[in-house]
Amino acid sequence: MTLPAPVAAGLDRFTLPNGLRVLLQHQPGIPRAAVSVHYGVGFRSEPPGREGFAHLFEHLMFRGSASLPGGRFYDHVHRLGSRANGTTHQDYTDYYQVAPAEALEQALFAEADRMRAPLFTEHHLAEQLAGVADEIHGATTDRPYGGLPWPLLPGVLFGRHANAHDGYGDPAALARTTIADCEEFFTAHYAPGNAVLTVVGAAEPDATRALIERHFGGIPARPHPLPPTLHEPLLTADRWARYQEPGVSATVLALGHRLPDPETDLPGYLAHAVLAALLNRHGAAALGLPSAAASCGFFGPLDARDPDPLVVTAVLPNGRSPEDVVGAITDRLRTWAEDPGLDDAVPRAARLMAVEHERAHGDIETRSRALGRLESLFGRAELLEEISGLIREVRTDQVADAARSLAQQPKAVLVIEPGARRTRPVPARPQPFRPSSTAAGGSAEGAGAFPRPGALPVPGPGGPLAPGRLPSRAVELAGGARAVAVADRRSPLVELRWRVPLGRAGWRSPAAARERLRAGARHTRAAARAEDFGGSFAIAADGEWIDVFGHAPAGRAVDWLRVLADLAPALGAEWSPLDRQGTPAPPRTPEEELDDRVRAELIEHAAVGAGTLIAVGALDPDTLVAQAADVLVPWTAEWEQSAPAPETARPPHAPYDGPPRELHTVDGTHVRLLLSVTERPVTGAADEAARFLATAAMGGFFGGRLAERFADRTVAGFEMYTGRDTVCGLPRAFLRGRVPADAVEEAWDGIRAEADRLAAEPFTEQELRPVRDFCAAQLLAAFDSPAARADLLRRTVSAGGDAELPLLLPGLLRAVAAEDVSRAAGRLFLPRAVPAAAH
Repeated sequence: MTLPAPVAAGLDRFTLPNGLRVLLQHQPGIPRAAVSVHYGVGFRSEPPGREGFAHLFEHLMFRGSASLPGGRFYDHVHRLGSRANGTTHQDYTDYYQVAPAEALEQALFAEADRMRAPLFTEHHLAEQLAGVADEIHGATTDRPYGGLPWPLLPGVLFGRHANAHDGYGDPAALARTTIADCEEFFTAHYAPGNAVLTVVGAAEPDATRALIERHFGGIPARPHPLPPTLHEPLLTADRWARYQEPGVSATVLALGHRLPDPETDLPGYLAHAVLAALLNRHGAAALGLPSAAASCGFFGPLDARDPDPLVVTAVLPNGRSPEDVVGAITDRLRTWAEDPGLDDAVPRAARLMAVEHERAHGDIETRSRALGRLESLFGRAELLEEISGLIREVRTDQVADAARSLAQQPKAVLVIEPGARRTRPVPARPQPFRPSSTAAGGSAEGAGAFPRPGALPVPGPGGPLAPGRLPSRAVELAGGARAVAVADRRSPLVELRWRVPLGRAGWRSPAAARERLRAGARHTRAAARAEDFGGSFAIAADGEWIDVFGHAPAGRAVDWLRVLADLAPALGAEWSPLDRQGTPAPPRTPEEELDDRVRAELIEHAAVGAGTLIAVGALDPDTLVAQAADVLVPWTAEWEQSAPAPETARPPHAPYDGPPRELHTVDGTHVRLLLSVTERPVTGAADEAARFLATAAMGGFFGGRLAERFADRTVAGFEMYTGRDTVCGLPRAFLRGRVPADAVEEAWDGIRAEADRLAAEPFTEQELRPVRDFCAAQLLAAFDSPAARADLLRRTVSAGGDAELPLLLPGLLRAVAAEDVSRAAGRLFLPRAVPAAAH
C-alpha cells in the first residue's frame, strides 16, 4: 500500500519560487518559536572517497556566513538563552534553533544567510577537522564496544556503498579535505530546492511568511543531486562479523533485520515497531540476558528511507555463546508468532507507544524537527499527526506476522567480545570522488560556481511576546495542599506533578525515605496501574522533596490521582520498606552532603508545608480540581504523624532569620564550597523579580560578577554560581563553588571582594540589561511544552509562589528598577562575613 492522503494538521505549507518548501504551524500564546531546516543530504549521499563528509560539513555550517562571520551566528542564541544545533542522519541533515518570538526574524535570517553564502576558511576547516576527529574517537575508538551498532552494523547488513559505509569516515582521510571540496559540496547539496524550512510556535502565518519570503526568497535556485540509489536485495544467508575489545568482561552483539518499506507498507513497518517495543519490554527477561534492547532504525523510527533495519542489541552473560543467544532470539520470535498472549501484550505496547509519541511532540522543537524530517523523507509532514492513531490500529496478527518474518529472514550479526587487542574493519582505501547526477540531469558540477554574495544588513530583535493565558484554576485542597490545573491542548494528554516536603524524619534520613517510597510504589503497583490506562507514574526523592511525575490520557487524569491517593496510606508501617527487592541507596554526592549538613542545623526551625498538585494538558480545569478534592486525601506520612513537632518549627513560608552558613567538603583534588543563607518570604511578584535578577547578576548568569571575577581561573578548575531553593521548608539563597584544594583561600577572598563591591558599586542599568534579556527570554522556555510548563508550576507553587507568577515574571524582569535589584542583592549576598575555610 502507499501512504494515506494528507489530513488536516494545522499546517500552512507553501513553496518559494526557488524550490524551498516551507511548513508553518502557529501555536497561539506560545512565546517562542522552533525553526528547523532539513537538507536532503546525509551519510548515504556520500560517494566513495567522501565518507564522513556530510557530518564534517554540518559542523562547518556553524562557523560563519557572509553577514554573520566567525561566531556571530550565535549572537541571538546566547543573548536570549536560546539553543541551536545540527545533526547528520542517513538521508538528511537538520539544523534547528529555538528562540523567543522577538528573535524569530534573527533566527530566520541566520538560516537564510548560511543557505545563501556560507564562509569556509582554512582556520575553521582545520578547527572542525580536529573537532570531528575527537568526536569520532570518542564515539568509537575511545570507548568500550565503540561503533556497536552504528556505524559498524551497516557494513554487515548491506552491500551497496551508500548503505554500508561508515558515516563517520576515517579522520585521516577527512584530513585531506580542502576548501574547494567544501564549496563543491555546498553548491551541489545545499540548494533551496533540496531543503525544507519548518517553523512551529510563535509563527503567525502571514507575518512569518513575509519574513521567510524576505530572507529566503532572494536565494537563487539551482539544481541538486537526485537521492542516491539505495535499493538492494535481502540477505540470502546470515552474515556474521566478529571483533575483539580489550579491557571488557562481557560479549555484546547486535542483530540487524531488514524492515518493511514505510512508503509502501506503513502498517507492516509499524507492526515491527510494536514488536521492537515488546522486545524492549520482555526480551531480556525472556532470554535470560543482563540487558537487551530493540529499535526501528539506527536513529529511531521513520528516520530514514528504505532500507533500514530493526536492530536488537544484547549483553551476553558469561558462559553463553553469541550463537546460542542469536538462536534464542530467533526462537523467541517464533514463539511470539504463535503466542495467544500477544492479544494482551500488543494493545498495551501499542497504546504506550502512541502516548509517548503524542507526549514527545507536544514540545515545539521536537515537533518542528519531526515535521521537517517527515516532509523531507516522505513528502508527508502530516504523517506526524496520524502516527499515534495508526499505531493504535496495529493488530495482534500483524505483530505475529512481523515476528514470523524476522525469525525466517536472514540477518546480520555483529559481535564484539573480550580479546587481547582491539580489532575493527580496516577503512576502505580512499577513492576519487565522482560527482553524482542532479535533478536537472547533469552532474553535480552543473550546479554552478560557489556563490560569493556580500553581507546583508542583520535585522535587530523584535518586541518580546508575553506567554498567553490559558484557562486555569487554582484552589486549596483539604489539609492545605494546593492544586493548579491549566488547559493546554497541544497534545491529548495531561501532565501531572505532585510535590510534598519530605518532612522532618525524611530530612533527617533522605535515603531511608527514598527507599520507603520505592517500596510503597512496588506495594501499590503504581507504575503498572498507570500503564494500564496509557499513563506513567514515577517517584523521586532528593533531600528536600517527594516528587511524583507522570502523565495520563485525556479523561484518565482522575485514575492517575487514584493511584497517587493509594500511595499515601501505603507509607504506613504494615509493610517493610527494606524488602528483598530493595536496592541500596546511592552514595550522596558532595553537594548533597553539604545540603544535608545545612538541614541538620535547620531541622529544629523547619517549616513543613502541604503538597502541591499540578495538572497541565487536555483537561477542564474546574473538573480536574474537583476530582482532586474528591480523590486526594491529606498527604501526611506516617513518620510525620508519629513525630512530635518541635516548638521552634514554623508554618510553611514563615520568616526565619538564621545566620549564614559557610561549609565545605573535599571532592577529590578539589573542595566544594557552600554559602547558604535563609531568605525572608517574598512579598510579591516584583520582589521575586528583583531577587531573581540579583541572583543571576551575582553569579547565576554567564556574565555575572562572580563569573567575570573567576573567568581566568576556569582553566584551573574554578566553578562558581549562585541560586535559590528551599531547605527544610525555608527559602534560601546559596553560592556553590568547586575549586582546587590549594585555592580555597583565593576563592573566599574573591567572594568577599564581590560582596564589598556590591556595597560600593550597586548594579547599573547598563550592567543589568543583558541579564534582563537573558533571564526573561530563558524563562519563556517553560512554555515550549505542557511538560515544561507543569515542571515550572511545580517549582513555583511548592516554593510558595502564585500560579500566575510564571506568566508575569518575564515582563517584570525587564521592568524592575536597578536599585531594587541592588537592594535585593544586598539582602541576599552582602552581609556575609565569610571566614577562611579549613579542610
